[in-house]
Amino acid sequence: MKYKIGQLVSLPETRYKGIIGTVIAKNKVGILVRFNGIQELYFKEELKAYKK
Repeated sequence: MKYKIGQLVSLPETRYKGIIGTVIAKNKVGILVRFNGIQELYFKEELKAYKK
């Protein structure tokens, strides 16, 4: 997996501009990311590692 569980990532700029999430898991569907406290969505490889 490109990202480690617990790593911060930037979500795709097209729909989630400026949103940072945490990698929760990876499976056949994609990479599960939690953001905004309780929301979780699956993403493909369009994520970017978060840099401060």
